[in-house]
Amino acid sequence: MNELMNLLALAGKVDREYTRVLNRRFARAGFQVRREQYELLRVLWEADNVNQQSIADKLEKGKYNVTKLLNELQKRGFARREAGEDKRYNRVVLTGKGIEARVPLSAIEETMLLDLSFTLSSAEMKGGAWMLRKLKEALDADDHNQK
Repeated sequence: MNELMNLLALAGKVDREYTRVLNRRFARAGFQVRREQYELLRVLWEADNVNQQSIADKLEKGKYNVTKLLNELQKRGFARREAGEDKRYNRVVLTGKGIEARVPLSAIEETMLLDLSFTLSSAEMKGGAWMLRKLKEALDADDHNQK
């Protein structure tokens, strides 16, 4: 049991450190974008002009958190909200700045992932991903059983 607790704690620490380093690299390149905002931009790069609920679903975040992220992206000029046909649902649209940021921000992340990939073999990455997916599935199943 202790080993699993240590593994989960370490996974959290790795995620936080990854976020810290990625945020620092974005800032060094002149982008005022944090990892969570970048993840939201990636959703918009896949499918622009979507509603906030579909963004929340893809990011597995609540609408409140997505609203906060969108407010920051809108303030910085990367995206904007537009009224949809149904006035209750705003559409989120990339601005020119948001579209132009795709290449440099993606390149920063790709470089970081490449740098990190040299520390693990392909088999180690596949094994780690399998293990984390299995733990997530167990937690998701428990979450569904509690509802």
